[in-house]
Amino acid sequence: MVPKIFCFLQLFTLFTVTFASTEEATALLKWKATFRNQNNSLLASWTLTTDACRGWYGVICFNDRINRLNITNAGVIGTLHDFPFSSLPFIEYVDLSMNQLSGIIPHAIGNLTNLVYLDLSSNQFSGKIPPQIGSLSKVKTLFIFDNHLNGFIPIDIGNLTELETLQLYSNQLFGPIPSELGNLKNLNDLELSRNKLTGSIPITLGDLTELKILYLHSNQLSGLIPSELGNLKNLIFLDLCNSQLTSSIPITLGNLTELKIMYLYSNQLSGPIPVEIGKMKSLERLSLWSNNLYGPIPITLGDLTELKVLHFFSNQFSGPIPSELGNLKNLTNLDLSDNQLTGPIPASFGNLRNLQSLYLTANKLSGSIPKELAYLENLVVLEMDENQFSGHLPEYICQGGKLKKFTVASNKLTGKLPRSLSKCSSFKRLRFNNNSFTGNLSEAFGIHPKLQFIDLSDNDFHGELNSNWGKCENLTDLRVARNNISGSIPPEIGNVRGLLGLDLSSNHLIGQIPKEFGTLISLVKLCAEQQYLWQYPGGTWVTDKVRVPRSIRQQIEWVNPDMYRRFRALVSVEPEQQQVWPEYS
Repeated sequence: MVPKIFCFLQLFTLFTVTFASTEEATALLKWKATFRNQNNSLLASWTLTTDACRGWYGVICFNDRINRLNITNAGVIGTLHDFPFSSLPFIEYVDLSMNQLSGIIPHAIGNLTNLVYLDLSSNQFSGKIPPQIGSLSKVKTLFIFDNHLNGFIPIDIGNLTELETLQLYSNQLFGPIPSELGNLKNLNDLELSRNKLTGSIPITLGDLTELKILYLHSNQLSGLIPSELGNLKNLIFLDLCNSQLTSSIPITLGNLTELKIMYLYSNQLSGPIPVEIGKMKSLERLSLWSNNLYGPIPITLGDLTELKVLHFFSNQFSGPIPSELGNLKNLTNLDLSDNQLTGPIPASFGNLRNLQSLYLTANKLSGSIPKELAYLENLVVLEMDENQFSGHLPEYICQGGKLKKFTVASNKLTGKLPRSLSKCSSFKRLRFNNNSFTGNLSEAFGIHPKLQFIDLSDNDFHGELNSNWGKCENLTDLRVARNNISGSIPPEIGNVRGLLGLDLSSNHLIGQIPKEFGTLISLVKLCAEQQYLWQYPGGTWVTDKVRVPRSIRQQIEWVNPDMYRRFRALVSVEPEQQQVWPEYS
């Protein structure tokens, strides 16, 4: 009797499983029938004549029941209105990401109670996140980022105590961050950035001691940075930038010794940088720019020897640059510009051999530029404009051969430019204007095939314009105004077809504008004397001394006949009206 009963149970179980699998397949086919693109080649295998567990694209079964559904990036155009939430009781994994699914997320999603993984990201879902999502008590990964969802974050998400990853970023969610998220003790990744969230950061987030990633940036959060975040000893990435956070940086953040990235920029933070930040020995990127921070730069930052990026620009830091920053030998990008820093550049900066970008613009720095900067052979950008530097430029500033942007405008620098600059073929943008440089300009520069912009105005250069400028084939703007340049304008400059601006005003040039300039069809501005300029097209052409060759006049006539008539009339314009012309820096 027992064997017969056992055989019957086996047959009943087989029949039940087969029937259930057919029901699941039929339910999915009913959903597929609502797609707006029925000719989807990836889902062509979804038919009743094919075993769903063995032949359907994106379907994996366990014990002949659908366990996983993965149709990410399958080109599906549709909604979840007819998704079989109630017909897939054993499904644990659903990935519908990177499709064109739209409409709301139905409340019935709460029926998928065995779900461990749910990915609805990179679609076009709108409406609110249904509170029923809090019924997915087994879910560990929840991705709903990059959609058009709005409304509040449901407090019911705080019930998902198994959750390890929660990513809701790049939506239009608003309202506060629920304090109930502090219940998610297993969470290691929380990303709510690029929404419209308001209010303060809940102190309960300090209870998420397993957290490794916390991204709340690009919201409208206000109030303090909770000191409780200092409890997140496992945190590796912290990004709170682009919000409206106020007050000071908590000293407790110094406890985050595993942290590699801390972005607090573009807020309204004030006060000094806590010296405790020097304990964050794993830190690789520290960005505090565009706040209201003040006081000295702590010398303890010199202990952050893993640091690669340090951005403090657009604050109110004062005092000297600590020489201890020279210990940061892994540093590739240092930006201290737009502060109130004083004193010299530390000679210890010569130790920063991996440095690629150094920005010190718009401070009150003084003294000579240290010769040790020549050791920075990986330097690509060096900006030191708008300070009070004096003395000569150091030799071999470009000996690494990688320097592209070098700007020292608006300082008190003197003397000749280093001869080594003439051999730097990597230059793209240069600013030496508004200093007291001297020397023969024809000897200072060579052939710079990548050069796009150079401003040498407002110095004491003499000599003639070198014909090599005509070999700088990528040059778009050359400014040499208000120097003591003599001689004629080299006709070779007419070979620079992309030239947009040429300012030679207030020098001692003689002769005529070369006829070769008639081929400079991109030229927007030519300034040949303090009060004389001509402009392509749509501007005023003025002269009373400089001869303009026939070829240029014909080019003007061809481009704009009305301009040619105005040119011939020799209309006089006041000098101050002629000073406004585009800035190509």
